Amino acid sequence: MESQRCRFCDKEMEGEAAFCSACGNELRAGAQICAKCQQANPLPAHFCMACGEDLTVPVNLAIPDEVGMDHPSPAGRVSWNPIGEDLDLPPQNDPKPPARLISRSLVVVGILVALLATAAGAYYQNSRQVAQRFLSSSTQLIGQLEESNQLLAEQLSSPITSQTGTSLAQVLPGQVQDLQAAADDWSATKCPNQYLPQQENLQQLVRIQLDIMEQIPAILAHPLVEETDEVLSKLGINIAAAGDLCTQLQLPGVNVDEYPHSSALTDKLSAYCAQQREIYKAKLARLETMQAYFQQMDSILQKNNEAKAGLGTMLDQIRSGEHEWTDYFAMIDGARTARANLRSQVNRLVTPAGTEEYSAELSRLLSLSIDYCDIMKAGATFESKGDYAAANKKYIEAQTLNDQIQNQY
Repeated sequence: MESQRCRFCDKEMEGEAAFCSACGNELRAGAQICAKCQQANPLPAHFCMACGEDLTVPVNLAIPDEVGMDHPSPAGRVSWNPIGEDLDLPPQNDPKPPARLISRSLVVVGILVALLATAAGAYYQNSRQVAQRFLSSSTQLIGQLEESNQLLAEQLSSPITSQTGTSLAQVLPGQVQDLQAAADDWSATKCPNQYLPQQENLQQLVRIQLDIMEQIPAILAHPLVEETDEVLSKLGINIAAAGDLCTQLQLPGVNVDEYPHSSALTDKLSAYCAQQREIYKAKLARLETMQAYFQQMDSILQKNNEAKAGLGTMLDQIRSGEHEWTDYFAMIDGARTARANLRSQVNRLVTPAGTEEYSAELSRLLSLSIDYCDIMKAGATFESKGDYAAANKKYIEAQTLNDQIQNQY
């Protein structure tokens, strides 16, 4: 049996078929089918002879889908309208319309993909720049941290003395200011989300470093007070925490050296404080000894002043007959004995270092006072025997010696 092809969709059909089983159009060229009642009408007819439907109105032809299958219009089978033959319409089985639609869709999709790619590229570039700025700022901050640590190491590498604290007090405030400024600039830099834990670690390290740079001068400035022991304890905790944070800092391209200070620095400062306290304790003991010494010296001087006798006045009284020579000699002997006893006390004093000269000088003056008594006694002896020339000579010698004693006393 011969076959035939549909002139609309090119579907192969049996030779006896009157309508296409794919698109529903009439296969016979000599009739047109009413779209409303399916009545076959002659080709010249303009209206359906069964229902009167206008046969000159074009009907929607089936459009092939993306997989090449043709679907009939909702009205069912569509007859060919001879009037439409004069219209410049593409054949219903032309594959170009879906190709154009697909091309347009691909263009739109391509534009969207390009926009998304551009946005993604811009976002990536911006994220990359943010990360670079943060890492660069972090490098500068860590460099400032290392500079402050180097300064501390240089100042504390030598044996610690009182001059160490003075030197730190001169150079450290500038370093503290520089570190704080670097930390402020770094804090103003946006941190990418992936580096937030490292940002927190670095913030904590800066705070600890600033505390350390405050605690060390405070310890050196006040080594004697008990509160310094608490500061030393906090310093040890801060140094240990700073060392741990340095090991935890892991930023790409940022070199973080190990924390240079250790518990040895705390031990060194603690030893300095203990040394200063021992020195201060010794000073206090020496001060107490000096105070006791000078109190005894003052007592001896006061007794010496009280023991001074008016030997010259006594002579006038003897000459006027108010006293006897025995009374005068007893007075001279008493004055001499008092000065000899005071000299013995001076010589027995525990003399603190640096006061030896004072003790020796007072002992020498007391010896001169004893000599003065002896000379006055010799003059009185000559006078009691009537040898006034010899007595006057001794009295002049005694007066000269007494003037010397009073000038040096």
